[in-house]
Amino acid sequence: MWIILYLSLFFTGSTLEHDVHLSKSEVNYDSKSKSVQVSIMLFLDDMEDALKKRGADDLKLYSNNEAEDAEIWIEDYLLDKLRFSTNERVLEAVYLGREITEDFEGVWCYLEIPFANANQPFAVTNEIFMELFDDQKHVMVITKDLQRIDHWIIDEDPYTEEIRF
Repeated sequence: MWIILYLSLFFTGSTLEHDVHLSKSEVNYDSKSKSVQVSIMLFLDDMEDALKKRGADDLKLYSNNEAEDAEIWIEDYLLDKLRFSTNERVLEAVYLGREITEDFEGVWCYLEIPFANANQPFAVTNEIFMELFDDQKHVMVITKDLQRIDHWIIDEDPYTEEIRF
């Protein structure tokens, strides 16, 4: 019995589709740097599907044959789907990079937004993967200096929440 289970896991590997369409992020205001630091964990297969839908074929993320322009595709997607503003003024995010999760099923992506006045309202619009799945949810944990102050589940239009650090 254990051999059958082991072999089925070995041969199916990570090619199984996951039924839950969930991503998560932490939005942290760092008082020292006066910036908002965003860490986003996304399933790798969903990321590839979203980028493929935009025309990026065969990126082969985190393989020996990863496309040279993979980073550009990811940055463009994230900056388009994850937007920040204050008092109706768009704030420019800087894409810092990415790394694979320990289980090789996901990718952590990192953004930073200069934001001097933590007393101003800060709006986040998150449309990541909403074009792929009707049941997509995004869990956002809000922190200030890494101390948790709030959390949300974003799952319906307009996909925007306002933060008060």
